[in-house]
Amino acid sequence: MSAFADFEKEKLAIDQFLDSGYVVVAIQENLEGALVKFSKDRSSTKHNDLHLITADARKYLTTRLLMNGQLARSV
Repeated sequence: MSAFADFEKEKLAIDQFLDSGYVVVAIQENLEGALVKFSKDRSSTKHNDLHLITADARKYLTTRLLMNGQLARSV
């Protein structure tokens, strides 16, 4: 699969979670990408995981979170 196709697949998954009312409760970065935990409720222990392997998808997620006000900006 091409890098663009990988990104499109991950972008679609991010959009589906966020547009369905899920919020990001945790992001764990490692050398293989980022593991993002989505949940319908921040206090819930039940969550869905999404492994992002492309840098573009990680940047896209950050942009979406900033636009939605889910990510606090640090100065």
